[in-house]
Amino acid sequence: MRLVVVGGVAAGTKAAARARRVNPRLEITVYQEEPEPSISECGLPYLLSGTVSGRRRLVARTPEEFARDGIRVLVRHRVEEVRPEEGRLLVRDLAAGSVFEDRYDRLVLATGARAVPLGVPGSGLEGVFNLRFLTDADRILDHIRRHRPRRALVVGGGYVGLEVAENLRLLGMEVVLAQRPRRVATAYDPEISRRIEEHLRERGVELRTGAEVEELRGDGRVREARISGEAVEAGLVVAGVGIEPEVDLARRAGARIGTTGAVWTDRHQRTSLPEVWAAGDCAQTRNRITGGPAWVPLGDTANQTGRVAGTNAALGEDAEEFPGVLGTGIFKVFDLAAGKTGLSEAEAAGAGLEAVAATIESRSRAGYYPGAGRVLLKLVAERGSGRLLGAQALGPGADKLTDVCATALWGGLSCSDLINVDLAYAPPYGPVLSPVIQAATVLQRRLSQPPK
Repeated sequence: MRLVVVGGVAAGTKAAARARRVNPRLEITVYQEEPEPSISECGLPYLLSGTVSGRRRLVARTPEEFARDGIRVLVRHRVEEVRPEEGRLLVRDLAAGSVFEDRYDRLVLATGARAVPLGVPGSGLEGVFNLRFLTDADRILDHIRRHRPRRALVVGGGYVGLEVAENLRLLGMEVVLAQRPRRVATAYDPEISRRIEEHLRERGVELRTGAEVEELRGDGRVREARISGEAVEAGLVVAGVGIEPEVDLARRAGARIGTTGAVWTDRHQRTSLPEVWAAGDCAQTRNRITGGPAWVPLGDTANQTGRVAGTNAALGEDAEEFPGVLGTGIFKVFDLAAGKTGLSEAEAAGAGLEAVAATIESRSRAGYYPGAGRVLLKLVAERGSGRLLGAQALGPGADKLTDVCATALWGGLSCSDLINVDLAYAPPYGPVLSPVIQAATVLQRRLSQPPK
């Protein structure tokens, strides 16, 4: 029995490793286009500043390490065609330039996502980059070493853009962050975004929101950008304007594409093609709160869906089910942590839910204990049922607050449940009543009031 996995990084290599544990007799081959099959993509911005010391620290496993577990990994190989009716593949060896045919009994698609191109005149100049793979980080670092740019432009204010802006500032560069939306971190509600923007400005990042990057200019190498009609110096440009699921291979093979634009999968990560599963950033999944389709390109989701796909592909049966996602995420920008789980207030309204929200500010520790900081927590609940829909946290301990709320969402707890939840307390770790309890108390009071 032969299993082929198309793509590595998180989902593909997880699927292969899990398949090996479940079925020791299975023949497993992984094809990966990049030189490294398994990397920690989320660490790439920190490699730029040297916070992560050395690219090898971001390589999770090498082909040789996979080989010791009986998994054949071929890097710099691109699968160009899948013929599901024959169980065959066409593969291009990118180093040799040759094409060969392979076969499979079962197939896992883990083709990931691709960066949305900046798509403006001058995007092809030297010094203009995306940051998706370790090879991208290599090129950015090489450009910085050779040309020592004084000023960088980061396009996009999502997770990657904000993290890149921080790490370029840590290198001593002047940083301009520009984007079309009128606020950064648009997955969060406006009160959170405003605090993030204030913090960025305090740390010397020049923000240009509601702005259009119209053109990049240079003499073969980028020198400046035209932003909403104004020329801005930029010796380095890193674009983080978004990603989209890489589904071209699956679409050509006849796989059903979901409403999110990702490959449709059922709860067992099966696609519409026979004996083909999909996992990671190329695959559509389900939102646990709304029940609707979801595309959440995060590392933990990739690992979890990869595990399910690997198990079921190894056994050839629906042995495990992926229960869906909440979209829980967190990021750091300079000294500020921001976390989110479930639906924002805007997302709840967009899903047709009547939502009520409460935002509180509290201390990260007991007020009298040294080092106490300010933390903001927003809870969103459904009117009538009181069901918790989402949470956003900002400041010290945002990771803990986000995870507590994610667990509550997973368990289907209501706002009133949270008021009496038994959480750990000691002065060095939080106030006597956790911000979760404080916010739930305020929210419960609002839920009991008639709608305005």
